[in-house]
Amino acid sequence: MMRADTLTGLEGLVKLVGLVKLVILERLVRLERLVRLESPASLPTPSWLCRMAIFHLSFLIFHFSSTPAQAQPLGRYSADIVASAVNFADTIDIEWDRQQVYVPLTIDGRSYRFLLDTGAGLTVVFSGTPLADSPRAGGILSHDATGRTDTVTMVQLPPMLIGSVVLEHCHATVQQHAPGSHIDGILGFDLVNSGLSMKIDVPRRQFIITDRRDLFRQETDGAISLRYTLNFHVPYVDITPFGRQRERVLIDTGSRRFFAMNKAHFDAATADEGQSLRGLTIEGRSTGRHAIGLGGMEPEGEVVFMQLDNLQLGDYAFSNLHAITTQGGSHLGAPLLQHGALIFTPRQRRLFFLPQSGQQPCPVDNRQLEIAFVADELGRPQVGLVWEQGEPYQAGLRQGDIIEQIDQRPVLSLQQFIRWPFMPGHPHTFTLRDRQGQRRNVSWVRIPLKSEEQ
Repeated sequence: MMRADTLTGLEGLVKLVGLVKLVILERLVRLERLVRLESPASLPTPSWLCRMAIFHLSFLIFHFSSTPAQAQPLGRYSADIVASAVNFADTIDIEWDRQQVYVPLTIDGRSYRFLLDTGAGLTVVFSGTPLADSPRAGGILSHDATGRTDTVTMVQLPPMLIGSVVLEHCHATVQQHAPGSHIDGILGFDLVNSGLSMKIDVPRRQFIITDRRDLFRQETDGAISLRYTLNFHVPYVDITPFGRQRERVLIDTGSRRFFAMNKAHFDAATADEGQSLRGLTIEGRSTGRHAIGLGGMEPEGEVVFMQLDNLQLGDYAFSNLHAITTQGGSHLGAPLLQHGALIFTPRQRRLFFLPQSGQQPCPVDNRQLEIAFVADELGRPQVGLVWEQGEPYQAGLRQGDIIEQIDQRPVLSLQQFIRWPFMPGHPHTFTLRDRQGQRRNVSWVRIPLKSEEQ
């Protein structure tokens, strides 16, 4: 999940600094005249001091005001994507893999695989790829899922063919490739912010985009309807995770977690003696980190493992939902799409959820997150978080352990570990080094039979 905000007013800043420079110089000249008038005739005039001050101050201000003009100009958030067709509705076959949606694109005759991420305010391409060499469009402030902020390069992509429609004037940020990622880029929410409605239908493996206002009217008549608000150009809605707790969450199809709640919000809700905790069961607590954004990893902290039996999305409820807390923002992720289709209509800023099942509450029956891996300062795979009631903990893995070998073969990076050819149902021998530098071997089944990563 990446969010983009706008940095503007560079020219205005330069003009303001120049104006301030003139005012300060004028005041210094007046000061010099005053000193001349009040200095005794017998003493040498200190005008040379004022002139030196004027010179040095002028040099510093001029240097400061001219430096931004030499740097890369800052751009603005652009949601001006233009479709080659008018009054169109295009259906694209999508890929659903490891609880994420992938959309095929064609750019300059080459096929690409993009992650569909409603938590990204702008489309993303990765450094070191041909798309990253597209014409520069300035810099922009980027916010990722862990709350990190950085100024990144923005480019204007060549025309993109999605389905049978060509999209032009699409801007993208250039980011570092996430460890273990098998994608060429990220298709963000700027597609909707440009005025196109879209439907994500994972049960049918379809993605529909249209410029027609009423295409989805019949489908949305009986759907769960919520108004979304934009923050950093991505959609937020209000839900009730437990009791009467109201929580604003990001609809983030770039996340593999069904639901994650901001830890500070969770603490505030559970500390309130008047707050009802109906539907909440705390399954455990641990120290660690699990979220990895485009800007890096979330800070280490306490993580709460919970089971929710009455999470309310509008008038629709989910039960037997296993969730965790995060140091980042609260969000509903891509696993929601397994239980129904999502429709976004930008003109009304409405989100519609079309449940696949009429059962209320709908049982999610997902597995609790038992272990999460991150990269240490050298890029090696490290246990970022482990649930004490889970199989990895029972097998002997602990938070902070570095994985050095698997079946006596060296593991040099998190990316290599993520792509490791684990055999479902087969125990592998992990050589670990703990925080004290002690090595040990642990036997663990990394991929259970008939399981899908949660």
